[in-house]
Amino acid sequence: MMMLRPAIVLVLSLLPFLAVADVCEKTFRWTEDPPYTYSATGAPQGVSGISADTVRAVLGMMGCDVSFVEMPWARALAELRIGRVDIVSGAFDTPERREFAHYAAQGSTSPNVLFMRAGDTVNTNILSFEDFLASGLSLGGQIGVNYGPEYAAAIESGVLDDRLVLVPDRTLLWQMLARGRVDAVAASYLTGLMEITRQGYGGQLLNTGIELSSAPAFFIFSKSSVEEEFVSRFNEFHRMFIASEDYKVMVNTHTIDVQRAE
Repeated sequence: MMMLRPAIVLVLSLLPFLAVADVCEKTFRWTEDPPYTYSATGAPQGVSGISADTVRAVLGMMGCDVSFVEMPWARALAELRIGRVDIVSGAFDTPERREFAHYAAQGSTSPNVLFMRAGDTVNTNILSFEDFLASGLSLGGQIGVNYGPEYAAAIESGVLDDRLVLVPDRTLLWQMLARGRVDAVAASYLTGLMEITRQGYGGQLLNTGIELSSAPAFFIFSKSSVEEEFVSRFNEFHRMFIASEDYKVMVNTHTIDVQRAE
């Protein structure tokens, strides 16, 4: 007799809830941000990744469809504020964002770190972000992204003025780092390792281990378009999903490149 997979058992157990759930569709912002969201041939709507598959599964359990909308981070927050995007993933918890967004209860952690060229990690005596700030070296990052409290404080103080390069696309940042146009790049640990490997910079660009933030990142929901009761229901199904064996298998599948890089 064929055994049901854990996720199927989970969904069957939730059928009474699904039967009464309102039919709905939510828009979810994505961009090329592996392993969380990225384009993939054969994936529904051409989008895959840990966050994409999680929101697809959880909304499906709630009886909702999801529409994927590609856009950069800064625009995504602006669209979320006015309700033209319903859900964004990977958001730090800040008072400013809580003014216009509901936060999911469960976050995930992948620290933001500094990446540098292999030779520079040996030749520079930089052991902390404070050391980096004192070094006078240049830093690359993405427009509108807050990499953590130390980064935000450095922006506020002006210590990075004239040596901070911000671009909308992280692919360009890795090219700039490899060519010596910036001395370091700030990025999520998992995302950085995957993109460096995929773009052929393995061995050239390295994680320094210098953390800018290890705070969890969350799914956030527009207060203009999503009711708080919907977020509470999302939290219930989200907890069930991430406790399932299929979730663990899914995460392992999306992070296989990182495991090989390490």
